[in-house]
Amino acid sequence: MPVRAVLDTNVLVSSLVAEQGPPRQILDAWPEGLYTLVTSLYLVEELVHVLSYPRIAERLRLDEEELVAILAALLSQAEVTSGRLRLSGVTRDPKDDSVVACAKEGEADYIVGGDQDLLVLGEYEGIQVVTPRQFAEILSSLRAQVEGEANSP
Repeated sequence: MPVRAVLDTNVLVSSLVAEQGPPRQILDAWPEGLYTLVTSLYLVEELVHVLSYPRIAERLRLDEEELVAILAALLSQAEVTSGRLRLSGVTRDPKDDSVVACAKEGEADYIVGGDQDLLVLGEYEGIQVVTPRQFAEILSSLRAQVEGEANSP
């Protein structure tokens, strides 16, 4: 069973902005089935909001069609939690509590983020909080295992 991960909004934005690096490697590994992306409507809405920031929109230069395609993929191919679980005071930043709630509700193995308010947790009720670089390394190990199993008799 693939690992389950919630990507903080900053990781998704970074994966769209940069053509290389850990966030992009993580995004590219998703359609390969190396992990199940878990998200919530709140996180998707936050992504839409952040992508509309002038400095981000200027760098990405996504047209309406591309933005719709990204959102459609998230809503149809990721596992979207109900968003009923509410947590308060888990992180130093109340906005990050929704990321942890999504991970808990979606039974994620990992929260991937670059935000110190999340990273300082280390783990929450068995959910590991890791940087994009750490998660990219985890996915690389998983890929090697899958390829090794495929090549063994």
